[in-house]
Amino acid sequence: MVITATQIKIKSIFGFIRFIPRIRNIKTQLSKVEGLLFVEFNGFRTLTGWESVEAMKLFRSNGHHLNAMKNVKHIGKSKSVTWEAESKPSWSDVKEKLSEIKFNG
Repeated sequence: MVITATQIKIKSIFGFIRFIPRIRNIKTQLSKVEGLLFVEFNGFRTLTGWESVEAMKLFRSNGHHLNAMKNVKHIGKSKSVTWEAESKPSWSDVKEKLSEIKFNG
């Protein structure tokens, strides 16, 4: 299974206001995507499990998610990490993996 963890750091109240509708749209997109095994949210972190890299990339590179990625600089900074796993990781493992990555933006 392919695991992707993301984190966003909101830069201001205006960034937060921009974030809310985008995350709602992304959640709607996630509810309709094929190949998604699970999705969890923890604060400003997201954890997803995918059947394949192709399924993850199809979601990542289309629709509301693509729009959000292109406009993240108006919200704050982001980072993500993707890896292969046999089972869903714990949030402590996710936080550790994300701590090794620098924020973009």
